[in-house]
Amino acid sequence: MLFRKKEMDGYEYETYVAELLRRQGFRDITFTPRTGDFGVDLLATHGRNRYAVQCKYYSGSVGGAAVQEAAAGMAYYDCERGMVVTNSVLTEGARELAKANGIEVMEYIDPKSRSFLERREAWELILLAVECVVFGLALHQVFIQNSFTWRGLGILLLLCFPIPYVLCRLVRWIQRRMHRKKASAAAEAAESEDDSQ
Repeated sequence: MLFRKKEMDGYEYETYVAELLRRQGFRDITFTPRTGDFGVDLLATHGRNRYAVQCKYYSGSVGGAAVQEAAAGMAYYDCERGMVVTNSVLTEGARELAKANGIEVMEYIDPKSRSFLERREAWELILLAVECVVFGLALHQVFIQNSFTWRGLGILLLLCFPIPYVLCRLVRWIQRRMHRKKASAAAEAAESEDDSQ
């Protein structure tokens, strides 16, 4: 990815998640004590529900312990809902445990991809630049030949922007699915290794 940020520590990630939740309509967001937090990092309110939020900034997959901590913190802080937020992915077992305990999960919440440019890969930026150039040249040619029509402009706009955009979205969706499958396979392999020891 372009424009990578420096690695964060856990507290910086919690601050990032707090700001993200605030932008999503959560209110009364508070940080729990650095020590003795009873399994959660943030407390937040959304609608009528109080959330206990566990933040995990990991390079590997997140296991069931994070879900257990969120469930324990939810009970301790008298919250109606629990949530695990991570920049990574949960193991399949952790995901099942979260579902069984009513813990919401937010995966791939990565602070390294906050802006438009950071969310775009190099090939997507190049494609966008090419689209703009092609559109400009085609429009210039239309005006030179005095053959401007609204229908022609509509077709030109369709060919230069929405169709490539949809293709980009499709490629990104396929990439995400492949990434998720790889992460799940790696997590399952790690879990089976732990079970065999």
